[in-house]
Amino acid sequence: MKLLLENWRDFLNEISFDDAKKRLETKALTSWIKGMAFDEETKTMTLDPNQVEVAKNELAILVLEFVPEDLTDNQKGTTLEWIISIGINDPYMKQKFYNEAIVTIAPDDRNMASIDSRVIKNDIERYWQTHDYSEIKDIFSIKSFGALAVAADRAKRGFDAALADKEYLDADNPGAVEVFRDDRIWRIYALHNKGAACKFGKGTEWCTAAPGLNYFEDYYEPDDPLFYFENKENRDGYFNGRWQIHFGSEQFMDERDREIDDEDRDELIEMLAQTDAPKKYQIVRYWVERAGWMSTVYDENTTERELMAMAKRFAGEGERELLEAIMENPNVTAEILKFIAEKDDGVRSIALFHKKFPIEAVEELANSEDKEVRHDAVASGRLSAETLTRLAEDEYWQVRRIVAGNKKTPPEVLVKLATDEKYEGVVDALLRNKSLPSELFEPILKRAKEEDAKGAVAPYKTKPADGGEWRAPPAHLYWNAQVVAAGNPKAPEDLLRTFAAQGSGDEGWHLRSEVARNPSTPIDVMQALAKDESAHVRNTAKRELQARDFGSMRENFKRFLK
Repeated sequence: MKLLLENWRDFLNEISFDDAKKRLETKALTSWIKGMAFDEETKTMTLDPNQVEVAKNELAILVLEFVPEDLTDNQKGTTLEWIISIGINDPYMKQKFYNEAIVTIAPDDRNMASIDSRVIKNDIERYWQTHDYSEIKDIFSIKSFGALAVAADRAKRGFDAALADKEYLDADNPGAVEVFRDDRIWRIYALHNKGAACKFGKGTEWCTAAPGLNYFEDYYEPDDPLFYFENKENRDGYFNGRWQIHFGSEQFMDERDREIDDEDRDELIEMLAQTDAPKKYQIVRYWVERAGWMSTVYDENTTERELMAMAKRFAGEGERELLEAIMENPNVTAEILKFIAEKDDGVRSIALFHKKFPIEAVEELANSEDKEVRHDAVASGRLSAETLTRLAEDEYWQVRRIVAGNKKTPPEVLVKLATDEKYEGVVDALLRNKSLPSELFEPILKRAKEEDAKGAVAPYKTKPADGGEWRAPPAHLYWNAQVVAAGNPKAPEDLLRTFAAQGSGDEGWHLRSEVARNPSTPIDVMQALAKDESAHVRNTAKRELQARDFGSMRENFKRFLK
């Protein structure tokens, strides 16, 4: 992974964000994941090839979440490089990054708390906003996220001191500040130039108030200004402080540049609604109306007719929050739910799981010409065996995949899916299906092995603990199929025994771990796995044995009470 940072000083001031992101796609990142996943005690890999790739993708997504939007392209690129360096050099953060990368695939391997990306992202933004006032100009000389926060705090003090003495002459220009309310308690202004944003942003962490930076121009439009709110008296009964709202970017921030909750947002909008702002600005009028709509849909007295009118107005318009509120209203009907499901991709799955959504409507959606609608319909798990049989031949392979994993799918259909042309897409779903007949496990695994033999290439190589020659682990499809099968309670006993006897190291560690998790694994096999050479396998087997003992004690106690 250190290859990611080679020669960084040569491009520190030149690297683009896109170029920096390409470094997340290199083999070095894969190597870093493997290095973190290597168990020094047992000399084995704790992740299979598929999981390594998933972890790599998750880590890339995580790292990008730390990069603030309100930075220049070069600042974003430099920031990304620096974050990568922290992941390499800071042992504490190194482990935390790995934890986040594997949280969904190997939760038992996590041993430290998660990362709060919001705090770190805010510190990074503050560092760049106050960069001219910082004693540390080279971000790469900062060796931890904590040190970055300290550096940003110190620079902020210099930044604030400079602002305190600065006069913003253009803040007094005509039209720079538009007053909508200014009384003993509240101040509500619309800010129309950079000087006004800086003047009223003194002491805050708003990027739009940062002198020398162009963030104000990035946000401001004549018909979509920045709205400034200030509680002048800090009276009891009011939430206190200063806030900045920009409707176009949907940013509703407190003075620490943290996003406020919906309740506080709506309270500010309600105050703005009592001014002339909605009359003057269409975007304000929309948000004021939206707040009213939200209040209506949350009202238990709102009628069925009113809810349907709202659904017709907003379905398909990206108003997820409002549509979810409609579906939560106790007066929502099956007709409304069906309409929303047909018109809005974003909330269709929520509608399908609603207790009032009629089964016959799910069946209708399963006949849709839209493949995504059919996909969501079968994913609801509410279709009949007859419909599942038909969808097993759907042209969209992801529909067939969900059918393969549905416990209601008839056995004869599962047999047919085992010969699906898109075998690599459905094999996992088949082997996870707890209704899969035991006699199908062997043929399905056999085909997985045959598919790999046709030319599949192992995605990585590992070096044995004895220092011998490099070797390829089991091929991807067959290996993964075995692991999935090992976790299915319907797997035949003889197959579980075979998996439990797999060799040491990369070839068997993960497989044996799945056998240890399987509640159908024979007790003698579990006892043997509790003495396995792999610490992970041993611990997994011991936990399962303890769970079985507890379950047995509970059942005996129930019988005793009877």
